[in-house]
Amino acid sequence: MSADHTDDAGTTAPHGHAPHDHAVDCTEALSRLFEFLDAEVDELEGDRIRQHLADCEPCLAEYDVEDHLKKLVRRSCLDAAPAELHVRIRQQLTILRTQVELG
Repeated sequence: MSADHTDDAGTTAPHGHAPHDHAVDCTEALSRLFEFLDAEVDELEGDRIRQHLADCEPCLAEYDVEDHLKKLVRRSCLDAAPAELHVRIRQQLTILRTQVELG
């Protein structure tokens, strides 16, 4: 990846390298992507990652794939488990708890 990033001041840095100490590079953005998608980063970190995604097409493409996959899984998991399954799981948990207490 040889694309360069240019910040608002016109400073250019090689792709994957932050033009300022506070900027997020590709490695950090991708490693924090799931936290970002799950809104588990604070506002400042979210802004830093969002800025990187706006400036970096490869990272934005990865974000788009992960976001789409997350939404697809969410839509596919709307079905509730049958009541009988809940009962069987509770019964098994009770049996296991009893075995641990006696064991």
